[in-house]
Amino acid sequence: MKGLQAFAALLGSFAISAAAAQDVVALKFAHDLPETTIKARTIKLFAEKVDEYSQGKMRIDVYPGAQLVASKDEVRAAIRGQVDIVGPLTSYYVPLDVRWEVFNLPGLFSSFSESMKVLEGKTGQELLQGLERFRLHGLALWHDGPGYLYTSEKPARVPADVQGMKVRVTPSAPLEAGVRAVGGIPVSLQAPDVYLGLQQGLVSGAITTVTLAASARWYEVLTSMTRLMQQHGGYAVVINKARWDKLSDEQKGVIQRAMDDASKWNREIAEQNAIAAEKTLTDNGVQIQELTPDEMKLWHEKYKAVYAEQDEDVQKLITQVRQEIDANSTAD
Repeated sequence: MKGLQAFAALLGSFAISAAAAQDVVALKFAHDLPETTIKARTIKLFAEKVDEYSQGKMRIDVYPGAQLVASKDEVRAAIRGQVDIVGPLTSYYVPLDVRWEVFNLPGLFSSFSESMKVLEGKTGQELLQGLERFRLHGLALWHDGPGYLYTSEKPARVPADVQGMKVRVTPSAPLEAGVRAVGGIPVSLQAPDVYLGLQQGLVSGAITTVTLAASARWYEVLTSMTRLMQQHGGYAVVINKARWDKLSDEQKGVIQRAMDDASKWNREIAEQNAIAAEKTLTDNGVQIQELTPDEMKLWHEKYKAVYAEQDEDVQKLITQVRQEIDANSTAD
């Protein structure tokens, strides 16, 4: 009899455990980077905070390194509900809204701090909220690092130094146009192929974030960095709209509170991370070209053509960004 009672008690405990497990709301967060990167570390903090604030009633299942979906397919997967949350580079939203290209316009931003404020501010928030019509609910905007032009042969201080040079770019119409505007030849290469491409002479330059250049050890095949921002490396974090709408107000509050904490940490660490990455590059022999005002003017003159050929909506946003930069500068 006692044995039957013990067995019944054991079955009861299993039933309670199963019910408790079913009560936990689990969300899939897929991304494409190694767990050591600032993006992956920000996601990890977000997941920890969700667990803490929900007291274990919610869980973020993180899938790094493109385990579930390739980076180029993340946005589509989130729209379809194959994954719940994604946070790809802002450029991956361009097929939905071309205005996201504003963060890939060479020479638009004069510093990483400046571009961070724009991404977090009115412009970034408008773009993030605009994704609602594509069945995506915006959660946050995160930073990685500033993008610069790197070369493996001679330094690029003036546009003429890039004449005829093959320069690796991420898929972006403005970045490609920027390379052509200064006489270079844009070449599209995935990040894992860049090191070998530079080593074998397939390309002699690359536009990338300082953080990637350092972490990928590209300093072994690069010699120079030109201090002129080509892009802002940032991420837009979204959740499938239908999944978001099914959450209770309390659950939404947990997600947003955890996301706010993670975003605050991301912002604080991003600038430090970029500085540390730059030091890694210089410690390993990369020379930073600090341009004079006259040299900088030569680049900006060339980039005017790139701005002029942008979509009308992008050009309107460029005007807004410049106004926002001026307002931020005055406030500072």
